[in-house]
Amino acid sequence: MKRVQKPKWSFVVLRGADKTVKQFHVSKRSVFAAPTAVVIAVTGCIAGLQIKSAYEMNQLEEQMSQQDELFAQTVSDKNEAIVSLQQEIIVLSEQANEMKEKIDDLQELELKLKQFIANYGSKLETSTYLTPIDKSETTVKILSDTPSSGNRSFNDSKQSKQFVLLAQETGLHLADLQRMVETMEDSLTLTLQLAQATRVSVDAYPSGWPTRSKMLTSGFGYRRDPFTGRTAFHAGLDITGKLGDPIFSAADGTVSDTGFNNSLGKYIIIDHLGGLQSAYMHLKEIEAKEGDIVVRGEKIGLLGSSGRSTGPHLHFQIMQKNEPVNPLPFLSLIKED
Repeated sequence: MKRVQKPKWSFVVLRGADKTVKQFHVSKRSVFAAPTAVVIAVTGCIAGLQIKSAYEMNQLEEQMSQQDELFAQTVSDKNEAIVSLQQEIIVLSEQANEMKEKIDDLQELELKLKQFIANYGSKLETSTYLTPIDKSETTVKILSDTPSSGNRSFNDSKQSKQFVLLAQETGLHLADLQRMVETMEDSLTLTLQLAQATRVSVDAYPSGWPTRSKMLTSGFGYRRDPFTGRTAFHAGLDITGKLGDPIFSAADGTVSDTGFNNSLGKYIIIDHLGGLQSAYMHLKEIEAKEGDIVVRGEKIGLLGSSGRSTGPHLHFQIMQKNEPVNPLPFLSLIKED
């Protein structure tokens, strides 16, 4: 039996007129297999490239994810720093306002003390020395290293924390200054209270002249009685004046008694601190009532000549624990015409 020969494809290569001809015989299977192999090879290359691209894409996505997380953390840190700084600024602003109020209070206290010293400085001895407060020199300054919001930005969370610490340190400085101002205010308040207490004591001391006239007709002590001609004890001062001249309280006090006596005439008695009393006798009119609270220099009556009197005058008398004492050492101004 004859073997059937499979058909083959022949390829003839002509290299030139003077060259030999090359002939190649290729089977039909090889003709179809070669393109298939080429297609498979190309497909494999494409698949490899796709796998490599997918791998590189995954790597890039992981890097971007990590960068996004880092960026989000940085933004979160900066936001926290900004919030913290805003809170610190609010606290500093409140402290600055409180200090302004404290300084205003100190200025008011200082003004009161100056007025007090101006009115009573010649009568008081003080051991407290006050330093004038200049509001323009007492200012609160935030450190010059603090950046402004318009010309500087945060570079990283570490720098943000530094700004927060700086703001906190500035707050501590303000707190120390505020405590110092509060101490000064307490000191000035105490000084003013002591000065006012001293003023009360001074004003309650019967040292004010009770009449416009300063002319004495009789002093404290023994003298010849103008009615009997005998030597008798005179328990006060006789101050002459015009009929109807005003009579003033010698000090702050409470009117304890008013009335009329054949010897004393119309009279007023005022109680003062320390068991002291002042008496005003031979008045023309009594303008104060029992129980009235009077102050130094307040008008309480009119000069007269009522009772046992030789003419218009005021009998001024001071008693200490119901015993008459010489009024001259009590009076702050004496002038004999």
